[in-house]
Amino acid sequence: MQNTRYNNYVKLIVLSKKIDYNTDTYYDINMRISFSSLDAFQNCPAKYKFSEIDKIKTSKSKEAVLGTIIHETLRMLHNPSLAAKPTEDEFLGFFMEKWDKNIYTDPAEEAAFFALGARMLKDYYKKNFSLQFDIVDLETHFETPIADSTETHKIAGKIDRIDKIAGGQFEIIDYKTAKKLPSQSQVDTNLQLAIYHLGLINRWPHLKNTPIKVSLYFLKHNEKLSTIRSHSHIKETEEKILEIISEIKKSKFEPNPNPLCDWCEFQPHCPIYKHKFVRQKIKNEEIEKTIHEYLLIKDQSKKNTKRLAELSGIINQYCDENKFERVFSEDGYITRSALERYSYDEQKIAEALKAIGKWNDVLSFDAKKLKEIFDNLPRDVRQKIDEAKSVKKEYKMLSGKKTKIKN
Repeated sequence: MQNTRYNNYVKLIVLSKKIDYNTDTYYDINMRISFSSLDAFQNCPAKYKFSEIDKIKTSKSKEAVLGTIIHETLRMLHNPSLAAKPTEDEFLGFFMEKWDKNIYTDPAEEAAFFALGARMLKDYYKKNFSLQFDIVDLETHFETPIADSTETHKIAGKIDRIDKIAGGQFEIIDYKTAKKLPSQSQVDTNLQLAIYHLGLINRWPHLKNTPIKVSLYFLKHNEKLSTIRSHSHIKETEEKILEIISEIKKSKFEPNPNPLCDWCEFQPHCPIYKHKFVRQKIKNEEIEKTIHEYLLIKDQSKKNTKRLAELSGIINQYCDENKFERVFSEDGYITRSALERYSYDEQKIAEALKAIGKWNDVLSFDAKKLKEIFDNLPRDVRQKIDEAKSVKKEYKMLSGKKTKIKN
């Protein structure tokens, strides 16, 4: 055992966890995981590590705080123990009581967030206050076992609301404050709703063969999008969870820059953003000048590439009109050369080569095509392909973007 690595990780070890010292990966043998953790890993493995392995504590974002207050207010509205349904004033008054303006440093920003929350709740109340709901439970916790051939994991979470609906069926509802409204196909394949379905049938096993309605209520749009999960989806959901857990176990937890980075609370710890925070304390003049020059040259290169394309178009048009293949100026000359690209009738080619036993000589592995079909392959085939992968060469490629950095 390597002592250095042991010392780095020993404070994190519990009986149910394992570290692979050959690859520096770290994982639970029998994991207890939530959808939010699975989602974090899929979006950015580094974020998963910071949150679930390193256990770095961070403050809630303003968006998350707003979401929490919204959920608390909706829970109050639908509380089955209330003698009477709250009026709109009582409903919005509860939201105002829970509001904490002290987390905002900018009064305009605080006013904008408050107005957004009040508007979402007011729209929801107007659309739903006259409807009758048979609410079974609110914010119910669940923990469901997920087993493969050697391990048993647990998927845990909390369902915002469970209703009993017409025909004796049940509906799971999850509130969302996201800006983007997904497509119906995205809702049909939503992993969070699939996990909630597992949670419900684990709590009430007699519903295992009963179709369950699962819904996402998007409060900014005041729209509920629904789909149905049934017994046929259970194995598919379990396999998807096990697949992600398998990826976690072998991951090196590399950061994955994506549009959600701007809202990530782990930026000061992330190698993609860490320099931004170091730079605020100590500036390195040499690297500042180097970055400035790099971006300047790259920006000029883009302009040159665009202008060259424009100039080529003008020259080609002039040559076409005058039947020239070389044009001259005082600075030099430009020559046009004909380049031909071919396409083939693959069936005819195959027939011709098979006839002489040469077809296998031209077959080759196409990684691009494999990537296109990979997600639709059976899980055991995907695992075999993953096992056949190896890193041929690793290199660092620079890419730059000229923008104003906010401190």
